Amino acid sequence: MDDLENRLATLLGEPGAGDPPPDLAGRIHRAVATRRRNRRAALLAAVACATAVLVATPLVLRNGGGDTAATVDPSPLPTVTLTATTPGPSPSRPMTTITVTASPEGAAGQAFEERLRRLVAVTGLVEVEARTASGKPFTPSALGSDGTVLGLTPGGAAAEVPATGGAAGDAGFSAQSGLGAAEGLRTWTEGGEQRCRTADGTTHTVSPQGADPQAPVWVDGGAIAGSDVMRQPWVAAGCGEPGRTVTDGRPAAGTAVAFSYPYLFTVEPANDRKLRLVDVRTLAVAAEHPLPTGVRAHRMGKPLQKWYAAATDTAFVWVAGGVLRSVKHDNWRLERSFGTVPQPGKGEQARMTAGDRLVAYTTGSVSLVHDPQTGVTLKQRGLVLVAGPWLLWQEGGSYRVARVR
Repeated sequence: MDDLENRLATLLGEPGAGDPPPDLAGRIHRAVATRRRNRRAALLAAVACATAVLVATPLVLRNGGGDTAATVDPSPLPTVTLTATTPGPSPSRPMTTITVTASPEGAAGQAFEERLRRLVAVTGLVEVEARTASGKPFTPSALGSDGTVLGLTPGGAAAEVPATGGAAGDAGFSAQSGLGAAEGLRTWTEGGEQRCRTADGTTHTVSPQGADPQAPVWVDGGAIAGSDVMRQPWVAAGCGEPGRTVTDGRPAAGTAVAFSYPYLFTVEPANDRKLRLVDVRTLAVAAEHPLPTGVRAHRMGKPLQKWYAAATDTAFVWVAGGVLRSVKHDNWRLERSFGTVPQPGKGEQARMTAGDRLVAYTTGSVSLVHDPQTGVTLKQRGLVLVAGPWLLWQEGGSYRVARVR
């Protein structure tokens, strides 16, 4: 419009090199100037209003127990995205954005289920008891993509609860760690090997060179992934036969940190400082990226850095340096940061799990449920686990399991 007005004013206001503009041209010139002043005034008012909203909106809330929450609850209020850039960003480094979702007053006192229902659709809610059918204490250790809840009782015996809820029953095996479940299979680490049992009760060993009882085990898409005692990743296609060690033309493709079928995420922090997406169907590297932000390259003689990761169908989410971050699989440069996470207390071990959409970070006593799609993060006291379309959370003296989407 400005261009059209300028051209019209020029045509009407310049009949000759020395002629002054006639009255019509003068009116056009004055009208153009007035409109520009009005637009500038409106723009300045809008910027001032937005600034006032950002200053007035609290970015840190407190929950009902008085704890400071680094993240906030979902609400009908708009999400404010602040993008931090530097001149001439390097293609190898991500562009960071910080997303803060505003929350109405009083949201911190709402029950977790109510807050969850404002984030995702919740169906099939059931209760899981904190004691087995025989009265033994039961703490969930793993949530299966079929809704099965697995845990260990005192003495190392495994117990499980079906997706219909109730009290845990004897699972029929003992385990050190590495519990996992999916439709038709149960898997666990025992005697330095990863075992897998099919629906007919047949048990197989699926780890090709043993299993590290301290390393995580993932079950997704019918595949089982873990690491051996040399921290070499391996993957098995179900319970049928031993899996294969993940290689990349070298002794190993790094340490496995997350799995979302068909991609196993591995890192090489000491050697080439890379994160790779390995397609477990072919064991080929599908993508390669720099180490995630906050992850330090390991130096000889220095202790290994503790950081945590999980992956959904569309996003890679990690906690390094106490900060929660995520990035989409299809745009690794558009990285988002969501503030600090609760630190594990004495005797606690932080971990992350992921489902089709949601990610959970838990220390056992406090947890965060994060949605990479919206950037919303919910805080909840107690344990939270995610797998496939299922979410488990601690509610008082028992647990709840629901299907979410």
